[in-house]
Amino acid sequence: MGAVKNWAWDKAEETLDKVVDRVKTGQISKSQAVKEIQDADENWGLIGFDTVEDVLDFIDDVELQTPELVDF
Repeated sequence: MGAVKNWAWDKAEETLDKVVDRVKTGQISKSQAVKEIQDADENWGLIGFDTVEDVLDFIDDVELQTPELVDF
């Protein structure tokens, strides 16, 4: 049973990390991220979210990274 729980935990974390990274880099919009999270069949409770709405609130707080300007 522990192996299955660890697998589900890792899968939920991996899914969330990928979506957050893509939002931060501007690859997807927050509305696209919401759709992906809603469509994902993950056990969000294993990583501290009570409901999928809590995950969506987390995504809503993600900030877009701005590229740093480099002086030459």
